[in-house]
Parts: sequence; structure tokens; C-alpha cells
Amino acid sequence: MTGAEMAEVLKLIAFDDYTFGIFENSGGALYLQAMYVAPDITTGELEAQYTRKWQLSQHMTKSEFVQTVFKCCLTSYEHRAREAFLYRGVRVYGPHFDVEALVALAKAGMHDVRQPFE
Repeated sequence: MTGAEMAEVLKLIAFDDYTFGIFENSGGALYLQAMYVAPDITTGELEAQYTRKWQLSQHMTKSEFVQTVFKCCLTSYEHRAREAFLYRGVRVYGPHFDVEALVALAKAGMHDVRQPFE
């Protein structure tokens, strides 16, 4: 599929108040990105929020492309759920933790595991 063909398919997709776009980087690679307006989790001000970028292939079928758009929506909702879920007033499953900090936590042995039946 070409970028123009993907853009035509996007016109047939609706999901909440999301808008979708196909973008090309300087190297010619195509990307999908969605945008929606929601309160910023820090300030509470309404702002444009952007999903991660999803690299697309010119070899995708229409079905693969539509499934990728759907996956973008699912991943965005998971991201929003992780930001909204609080334990003791803290976003313990927040999507913005630094991966190296997570490595340090794992190496520190901070695991909560159940004991086997005796």
C-alpha cells in the first residue's frame, strides 16, 4: 500500500475523538500516528495528546493496515489506563518509567511472589 492508499483507508476509520495521520520521515519510511485532546495528567489542561508512531510497510495488506490502526487505539487506551490507575495516590503502572530505573528495581529483587502450596 502507498501512503496515499493508507490515507484513504484512514478516512473509513472512526475511534472516539481520535484523528489519524500518515507521515513520512526524511528516509522515506511511513508512520501512523493518532492524536486526541485530553487533560494533561500533570496540569489538567486540555491539550493535544499524541500516540507513539507506528512504522508501516508498503507491503502491508489493507487488513494488516486496519489491524495496525486498531492496535494503535488499543495501545493508546492501555497507556491512558496506566496513567489513570493510582495505588496510594501514585501511578504505579505508569507508562513513562525509565527502563534503566526498571532494571535497577528488578536487580534489587523487589518481587512480590506467592509461595507454593504446602
